[in-house]
Amino acid sequence: MRTGLLLILLAGFILQSCEEEFPAPPSTIVKPPDVSQLNKVRGYTNWYINDFRCGVYVPADYDSTRKYPLIIFLHGHSDTITHSLPWYKEPFISKDPCIVLTPKCPVEETEGWGSTFYVAMSPMLDRAFYMVTLAEMAFNLDRSRYYIYGSSMGGYGTYAALSAYPDRFAAAYVECGSGSTDIAELLTRIPLWIFHGSADNTVPVQPARDLYQAVLVNNGQLIRYTEYPGVGHDVWNYTRNETTLKWWFLAQRKGKTHDRPEAVEAFTVELTEENQVKLQWNIPAEDWPPSDDNIWYCRIYRDGMVVKEVYNNQCSIIDSSITAGHAYEYRISAVNYFFRESELSAPVGVCVVK
Repeated sequence: MRTGLLLILLAGFILQSCEEEFPAPPSTIVKPPDVSQLNKVRGYTNWYINDFRCGVYVPADYDSTRKYPLIIFLHGHSDTITHSLPWYKEPFISKDPCIVLTPKCPVEETEGWGSTFYVAMSPMLDRAFYMVTLAEMAFNLDRSRYYIYGSSMGGYGTYAALSAYPDRFAAAYVECGSGSTDIAELLTRIPLWIFHGSADNTVPVQPARDLYQAVLVNNGQLIRYTEYPGVGHDVWNYTRNETTLKWWFLAQRKGKTHDRPEAVEAFTVELTEENQVKLQWNIPAEDWPPSDDNIWYCRIYRDGMVVKEVYNNQCSIIDSSITAGHAYEYRISAVNYFFRESELSAPVGVCVVK
């Protein structure tokens, strides 16, 4: 009897796993589409499932013998233009070509892509994941490299997607979205970068701050929060200038463990003629995919406190926020793309004269 019960439980577990991996068609889908036609897509096209539209991008030289990352982008309210995303251009199409899904949510759909402030999956997010199922049938996807991001309404939906399928994504980022602190513990398992403007009057910034802090309280170590001072709702105009964002995004892989990077080399501090402090250091050459020693950004410590974080396109800064007549001690560390921080450098002191 116990053996029979165990088999029943095991069968139920397998069925549940399969349902999560391959969601059934939503009830609104009258006739499932022909996946063999989806397999023929190259470049960007709009794919229809009855009245549901989804942008699909497939590299022009798609090779069914290799595995491809999958990127899902959830747009904001009524902003459905996705035919010219950076993923379809250089350097990504040569360095790390991806298959990209950009599902479309009609403006009359009041639930949008859903929200973690209520439990039920929204109909449009349900359809979006059915589209993922079709892509899995049509293409050779790397299951360790599913990525999702969204703006505004799509940011809400990104959190909803992570809540519904927390084990499917290698990384996510959210622009001016909002999520419930109830999902904070879940988010500790997913590399996440949150962006928000401090002056956002459409989606207030405080819930983003609260969620970030809640993840930290739950001992989350795979999260970064960037707040743009004085910026309103249009943070996407600022994230496009984040030089490391997309490379950080694509660097993540599920199931990988990472070590700390090597300590920063050749760290020097000197006083300039203008009575400012110039700091310089060396960074290693970039690999792709990045190794644990590749630097995402460096942290500058002054008298034991972080005063600056500098991305890997810089190896020097000027510290002008100093006071004449004081002595300062500087140290530096490196943070790799996987949130691991190196040991601090040896301290270097400087005295600012009058």
